[in-house]
Amino acid sequence: MNKKYKMTISRLTVDKLGVKLYDRVSAVIAEVVANSYDADATEVIITAPMGELLANKRDGKLIDRGFAIEVKDNGNGMLVDSSVNEINDFYLKVGSERRNDPRRGDRSKKFGRRVMGRKGVGKLAPFGVCQKIEVISSSAESTTTSRPGGPKKGFVTSHLILDRLAILSETDEPYYPQPGSLDETTQPKEGTTIKMEVFDHRKVPKIGDFERQLAQRFGLAAPNWRIILRDSTKQPGDVEYERVVGAFETKVKSGTRITFKRRATASLESRDPADFEVKGPAGVSIGDATAGFSFEDKFYPIEGWVGYAKDPYKDDLMAGIRVYCRGKIAAQSAVFNMKAGFTGEHDVRSYLIGELHADWLDEADDLIRTDRQDILWSHDLGQELQKWGQSLVKLVGRITREPMRQSAWERFQEVSKIKERVQKVYPGTDQEEIRQCTLEMASTIAKSARRDELDDEQTVESFVQLSFLLGPHITLDVKLKEAADRSDRPLAVLSSILRTARIAELASFGRIANDRVKVIGTLETYKDTPGLLESSLQKLLTEAPWLINPTWSPITANQSFETLKTEFIKYYRERTGEELTINDFSDPKKQPDFVLSNQDDALQIIEIKKPKWKLTDEEMGRIGNYYAIMKDFLEQPGNDEFRRDFPNFHITVVCDGINLTGQSQAAFDGLKAQGTLTHMNWKSFLLKTRKMHQAFLNEADRQQKLATTG
Repeated sequence: MNKKYKMTISRLTVDKLGVKLYDRVSAVIAEVVANSYDADATEVIITAPMGELLANKRDGKLIDRGFAIEVKDNGNGMLVDSSVNEINDFYLKVGSERRNDPRRGDRSKKFGRRVMGRKGVGKLAPFGVCQKIEVISSSAESTTTSRPGGPKKGFVTSHLILDRLAILSETDEPYYPQPGSLDETTQPKEGTTIKMEVFDHRKVPKIGDFERQLAQRFGLAAPNWRIILRDSTKQPGDVEYERVVGAFETKVKSGTRITFKRRATASLESRDPADFEVKGPAGVSIGDATAGFSFEDKFYPIEGWVGYAKDPYKDDLMAGIRVYCRGKIAAQSAVFNMKAGFTGEHDVRSYLIGELHADWLDEADDLIRTDRQDILWSHDLGQELQKWGQSLVKLVGRITREPMRQSAWERFQEVSKIKERVQKVYPGTDQEEIRQCTLEMASTIAKSARRDELDDEQTVESFVQLSFLLGPHITLDVKLKEAADRSDRPLAVLSSILRTARIAELASFGRIANDRVKVIGTLETYKDTPGLLESSLQKLLTEAPWLINPTWSPITANQSFETLKTEFIKYYRERTGEELTINDFSDPKKQPDFVLSNQDDALQIIEIKKPKWKLTDEEMGRIGNYYAIMKDFLEQPGNDEFRRDFPNFHITVVCDGINLTGQSQAAFDGLKAQGTLTHMNWKSFLLKTRKMHQAFLNEADRQQKLATTG
């Protein structure tokens, strides 16, 4: 063989495969635990300082705190004797393909487990958090030792110490680990212990968090396998000294679980599509879904389940669908890389959970990233899995839409106590239909709300108030239509219908009046705020003209009125050479000259001043000027249509005092005398509108009681 060319592998590869890939304690431990599973261990005990920082940083230097992490199992140890050295052949050979090795194979020796390991680099994971690794392995293959001192019964033990700094030296020469004190001794029990010391700046999770992290990484449920966590900073019997890692707990919302499973009659090795089925929440088969997909004439089965979490994600561990290969996590995906904007996206990204098993992910082609953080989606097979997953997301969204809506309604009822409140507001026997319409409206609103909205008390209360406002309106509309459509009904029946309609009408207008009284109360407090701007009062009157007169309502789209405003501004500019601003609040630096409203077939000029302000000659001059120019404008040829639409013209001045002299006073008195101008001070302004609305509330309440008892 020509040996002119030679390839060498730098020891720095260890840095790339260990230190750089695994930098979290839980991820490192998971790799070690996976090796224990492959070695047919039935129990793994992890002892670590739970919740502790393993090393401090001071002045740019690491200071180790003297902690150790130990992973001890009772599986098959690695045999080292005169005929074989499994430590060298298996553990110290980086990147060896375990499944193709005839001495080890695809399944474990004792229990026939489908082994998790494949790449042969997980053994380097501890170097991602520490500098020193001790390996103590007692093999079940032998019961005596040839160490000086004579034979001794037990399990022959290998003990070696690996040093990260020594391994990462700039050389391609072999590395020789230092034998430990237990090397070539016999130990009473078989198994392997991995001990880690001299740590980087890393933190061990708290024991509860550590349990969830390991439970999430291993999707295993076997009677002969368990993982135990122990806190080395505590003593046996202490609270949280020990925990057994159980199944990863996720509470699934009722009516959302979809299951993918192998039929009971199918063999464990079957890849026949007919041997797999998909069942919906009610246990009924879903015909348009498959438990896997076909690619290049081969079926790739997928088992497990998906659904919606009972509550929104509380951490990243439960977010999305966990994909496992041979019991070890391979990826976690919320939507299988689906682009944003799909139907039900918010619910999917907030609630979708699941556990899927695809043991073929690392068969012929290994689709799992070396750090086991994701799948190689760009691979042809990965692309097919992604398509299947995206169709699954759409299926879940379709099947779970109604259960999610019902859940939202239940949550709304729980938070708002809507049923009790509706019964209290509409207690009469004749108000049953109003109660029903109000609850139906509340249900419609709640079912369209997001979970975060339903957890916000203010948002929920706004939904309640909207339901109370719309419920009577809907009842009124339904009852009036019912009365109009059934003229063949007896008079007594029609009278009953109209009676319910009357109750609904009073309830509807009563709520509006009640809300207005609350606004008036707010304004009574707000008016004394220092620095109050007239423009803010003008804007308020534009949105709530009923403050001036309870019969007035906010101006709706009225083309004739909008045209009049535009033409009047032009006319004013031509007459005075000045720009006029009416009802324009878009620029906070520019105050409107006055509020122009359209109420009762009349143009209403409203001038509102700050509390305690006295009207001046200059301001009265402007008001008189507006009046004169508006009068001339309406009398101009071509403005006949404006005069027909708005035959009357009135001025309202809200001002606490009058400080006028001479002609200004005369003009003010003259406009009042002819009924063209109304003056109100703030006290009478608020008192009048409060009294009128409160009177309506009292009468509405009285009439409602009469209607329900008469």
